[in-house]
Amino acid sequence: MFENSRRHIPAFCPLCVSRCGCEAVVEDGRLVAIEPDPSHPTGKALCAKGRASPALVEAPDRLLYPLRRTRPKGDADPGWQRISWDEALDETAAAMRRIATESGPEAVAFAVTTSSGTAISDAQPWIDRLINAFGSPNNCNAWEICAWHRQYARAFTTGTGIGTPDYAKAGCILLWGHNPSTSLLAAATRVAAARAGGAKLIVVDPRHIGFAVKADCWLRVRPGTDAALALALAGVMIEQGWFDEDFVRGWTNGPFLVREDDGTLLRAEALAAGEEGFVAWDEGRRTAVRYDPTTREYELPPIRLALSGACVVAGRDGPIACRTVFALYAAQCRAMSPETAAEISGVDADAIREAARVLWQHRPVAHYTWTGLEQQSNATQTDRAIAILHALTGSIDAAGGNLQLAQVPVNDVSGNELREATQWCKALGLAERPLGLGKSGWILSDDLYRAAIEAQPYRVRALVGFGANLLLSHADAARGAEALRRLEFHVQSDLYMTPTAAYADIVLPIASAWEREGLRVGFGLDRDACELVQFRPAVVAPRGEARADIDIVFDLAVRLGLGNHFWHGNVLAALDHHLEPSGLNLEALRAEPRGIRVPLETTYRKYRHGGFATPSGRIEIFSAALQEIGEPPLPEFRRPVWAAPGFPMTLTSAKTPLYCHSQHRNLAPLRRLEPDPVAEISPLTAAARDICDGDWLAITTPRGRVRARARLNASLADGIVAARHGWWQACPELDLPSYDALDPHGSANINLAIGVETVDPVSGAAPHRCYPCDISKFYD
Repeated sequence: MFENSRRHIPAFCPLCVSRCGCEAVVEDGRLVAIEPDPSHPTGKALCAKGRASPALVEAPDRLLYPLRRTRPKGDADPGWQRISWDEALDETAAAMRRIATESGPEAVAFAVTTSSGTAISDAQPWIDRLINAFGSPNNCNAWEICAWHRQYARAFTTGTGIGTPDYAKAGCILLWGHNPSTSLLAAATRVAAARAGGAKLIVVDPRHIGFAVKADCWLRVRPGTDAALALALAGVMIEQGWFDEDFVRGWTNGPFLVREDDGTLLRAEALAAGEEGFVAWDEGRRTAVRYDPTTREYELPPIRLALSGACVVAGRDGPIACRTVFALYAAQCRAMSPETAAEISGVDADAIREAARVLWQHRPVAHYTWTGLEQQSNATQTDRAIAILHALTGSIDAAGGNLQLAQVPVNDVSGNELREATQWCKALGLAERPLGLGKSGWILSDDLYRAAIEAQPYRVRALVGFGANLLLSHADAARGAEALRRLEFHVQSDLYMTPTAAYADIVLPIASAWEREGLRVGFGLDRDACELVQFRPAVVAPRGEARADIDIVFDLAVRLGLGNHFWHGNVLAALDHHLEPSGLNLEALRAEPRGIRVPLETTYRKYRHGGFATPSGRIEIFSAALQEIGEPPLPEFRRPVWAAPGFPMTLTSAKTPLYCHSQHRNLAPLRRLEPDPVAEISPLTAAARDICDGDWLAITTPRGRVRARARLNASLADGIVAARHGWWQACPELDLPSYDALDPHGSANINLAIGVETVDPVSGAAPHRCYPCDISKFYD
């Protein structure tokens, strides 16, 4: 299969969400290079991680054979014993079946790594199918850390996720908590092109990096205060009349009336018996008009719906004093004046006013948010504030704004239809957060830990891990380790023996992305990229006995008695089924290694034909769904836990373009560029603690103590400590050390020092980006 010759094989890099088009250069059966493919819609550039793929494939510390633990988990020596694949999968299936029979499938939890920063995307929908077919409602997959808010919390406002920024046609680009140079390189090339073509650029980020350096407006926001800034920007725009009044009046619930007596939306049944819906005030007719959410129309074509002011409506039981949703929202924004927001966020009041002007005068606005906003204790309300701010510009599903692009049709293979409602009601955390992750069968790591340690609300006895390195990527790492110790059975599949895998009973070696096939239907970013379907071949043979995740899923499913849901173990037949609605199949894709395009049509402002996918059919400035669970129906700023006694500074985290999460520190081409864990601090912050550039720091929080090497950054606000997460691996080639993920005296794992005392009340997101700390010189 793998001939002795130098070949350039068309492919795409699946190591992160960018999915950059590339060519794999193979010589004598070895991967020697990964090069960009400019002809590919995502192939204009390739990051250092992708270029380091040959080192990843040949890394000496890779797992190559299935292993079984032979000694207790408390023992310093796990006594790893090499076993066959049949033994590993048979024992895994037997343990899963036994525990499900005794305690229900919910007693077996899954932990799946993120598809945004790993190559798990090749197998993601099939892993989901396994989880759904098995019947576990508990998948710990870090959605609250990355993507849930911009995709699911956004739906509280717009009915859908954030959409695709149309950078090419944008007049203004707003990047908020998002540096595509480090996390989405294919998008970065589009932002750069749009900027060169004259688009204005606003970047909201505590650090002056990436596009912040080139921005027309860089807003140096204090971590955790983004909602205050968003409300202040909206307040300026409303005060100046810089908002799309027709869109707000016609396509949001801004005109709906709110009762002054109880703060709820006025319902039509309060006016007349038997009527349902909401109520607005028609200034033209000087009367209340009913809005029917079923037809998504007003009972009479309004002449001019009121957006501001108060009114008294004749109700069945007497007069009802009301104000419009938009009036209440505007008042909340005005209360967060630029001066008030400046004190909270650190962003100058005049800079706030200027950014608001740019947003309005250079429409349409394309915007995107990222993990800088996800990992906060006010993440849901922050996303709502930004979503409404964007709606004020009228740029939703508009050319140059954020689009809901057509996608190549495929069969959904995630197995959602296999779920039983009674079983999914058992998702950990669903009772506490009914609108959160549990609705989709996703759980927080903290909920998993509580169930494993305290058996609350029931005991989780087993964990099936697909690449999730919980101890490095989730808060409260010490508690996570205790939970892993308590598990009756734990199987982990991975490239390396991670700190999380080291607690497993069975460890399974995974083939790297370049040693297995992968199917990609659509590459996002724009219509051109969405049209492309590509099948990536295995460009080199797997090392040792490493296998693809998808093969493990199908073999395990058959052993679990679920083969009828998995084409009786036939992966290729399953992939063809997935592709069937597109008109493509694997045979055709293999014959066209650079992919095949399926023409798609882009239509704008689709909401004009049926409204938005919200309960009201309108953009919901006022969320009745959030109000029903005790959350504010209008977005608001909640002050994070910035400081605690003895911890006057704020610890935040930041990505580096060299590493994805807890990966790649073992690779010499990358590690030599950033050899040590780094924490950025301002020169004044350093001087106050007698710290010099390059000194080792001790970062102490109410939860623990970790270390990092100081890097002075004059653009960073005083009192902010911007560290990196994910440090554990050694790099023997460069004689650079590993770090014990749980060592309270010398760990570089910042999640050992992040707690979950205060989390987002809707999603449960932990404050990875905003946690109290102090720093000093590190002494062993």
